[in-house]
Amino acid sequence: MIEFPTVLDDLMMAQQPILKKSKDIFGYELLFRGQDALNASFSDGEAATSQVLVNLCIGITKLESQLRKPFFINMTTELMLSDAFFPIDPDTVYIEILESQKLTPEFFEALKKWRSAGYRFALDDYQFDAAYQALLPWVSIVKVDVLATPPDQYASQIAKLKARGLILLAEKVEDLAMFELCKKLGFDLFQGYFLQRPELIKGKKIDSATHGAIELVNALQNKDISIDAITELVTKNPKLSYQLLRILNSPVCGVAKTVTSIKEAVIFLGLVQLKKWALLITLTSSTKQPSSLLKVLLTRGRCCQLLAENQKSSLADSAFMVGLMSGIDAVFNVEKSVVLEQIALDKNALNAIMKQTGELGSYLTQTLNCEEQKWDSIQAMSPAQRTVLNRAFLDAMLWSEEVMLSIN
Repeated sequence: MIEFPTVLDDLMMAQQPILKKSKDIFGYELLFRGQDALNASFSDGEAATSQVLVNLCIGITKLESQLRKPFFINMTTELMLSDAFFPIDPDTVYIEILESQKLTPEFFEALKKWRSAGYRFALDDYQFDAAYQALLPWVSIVKVDVLATPPDQYASQIAKLKARGLILLAEKVEDLAMFELCKKLGFDLFQGYFLQRPELIKGKKIDSATHGAIELVNALQNKDISIDAITELVTKNPKLSYQLLRILNSPVCGVAKTVTSIKEAVIFLGLVQLKKWALLITLTSSTKQPSSLLKVLLTRGRCCQLLAENQKSSLADSAFMVGLMSGIDAVFNVEKSVVLEQIALDKNALNAIMKQTGELGSYLTQTLNCEEQKWDSIQAMSPAQRTVLNRAFLDAMLWSEEVMLSIN
């Protein structure tokens, strides 16, 4: 796994993608939770000015250099007002100011100092309170919690913010209907679980192109299938052949020599790896869903795999499959059971996806707790377990970014 400063283990860092209207990723919000507190913890002014901050910045800088996207981070008043050296490139972050912030002359003085150093600000949880209008000239982005502040009731205020040239971010966007409404009202950025929550189309069937791809995935489940038979199946699917060779020759696979033929690719990868990549390419080539959804599912699959590997489990490859397939309903907008009955998964994998039971189910549950920031469940884990989960999730996030670059 990637080496991160150990301070990140104490902070339990979660990240939620922030999407553009196109559903491409704009950036990530980093949320910090202390080991014993359920709330974002940077409240200790002394700690905020210590090595913790420096280490945190090293962690963020390392993440940003690989993800090449800005991060949104919460900052306490103590930290804003301190003379702390913040060793991070201003272009890599947006600093979030909570709407509950006490607006003192000292705070505005600090804002001026940070702004002159090049830092950008986002106003969090804005509820159109007149008292906080004084902050608007200082911020680039205004975040609105659309569950707490229904946007259709504030259409004129939203229009005024747009007229000021501010970027509007809708957070807690839980379904596609809300996404469409916010887009119509003029929001630019979106945060929430709407991507992972599919709009299921009743009675929808899997199309023929996807059928062909699923046929290959099913054939690969047969442990006795010959290399020649697989080569023939892969060669029949030009897109799969092309993308398989691309992946093999990209850094993500770590293969030392250039692979030129499909047969060579099959021999080089082996059945288990081929199954994984074939499934992945099947999903990417047969869906019109945005790549950001596939990235979420790849992160999920890889995190499950890393958790299994950490346990020295023999089920690591099955764990990857379970994580990836757990979002198959969102990929095809078809009920999970309809898609899964066409794929030759064993009973344990099926139960893990549908009911989150068994060893594979426990890896999926942990991963989803991290993805959906279920702090109560994460808090119930031991510090050592939290550390493993956090590192696996961060590692998976970076790995999925590399994979998306190699298959797009």
